[in-house]
Amino acid sequence: VAAILGGNVSIGGSGYSEFQPYIESGKMRPIAITAPQRIKGLDIPTMKELGYNVEIGNWRGVYGAPGITPQQRQVLIDMVVKATKSKAWTEALEKNGWTPAVLTGKAFEDFVDAEFASLRAIMHKSGMV
Repeated sequence: VAAILGGNVSIGGSGYSEFQPYIESGKMRPIAITAPQRIKGLDIPTMKELGYNVEIGNWRGVYGAPGITPQQRQVLIDMVVKATKSKAWTEALEKNGWTPAVLTGKAFEDFVDAEFASLRAIMHKSGMV
């Protein structure tokens, strides 16, 4: 945000909610979103609509320390899953325009591996690395 607002870069990427106040105030202009479809209520095209075959989700993860036991891991997983069923989480999803996508265990590990491989490939192809 600081680099964009300061004129040090001409473009940046992040989740919509991080840029939302600057977009709404007119300090930033959205170019496109990397979601598979438009965000409800926003007039921002997707990268695919603009002719770029790019889809990147903005996700978050909860990680445990290395060496935790399977039982400790399961306790943490259960806590996270329980939190995603709370009223506060539901309100946060709505407020921030987030799409719920809960993955745990092996499914989450596989997802993270695939996401990082995809992101590396996009960065190489675009000349960023």
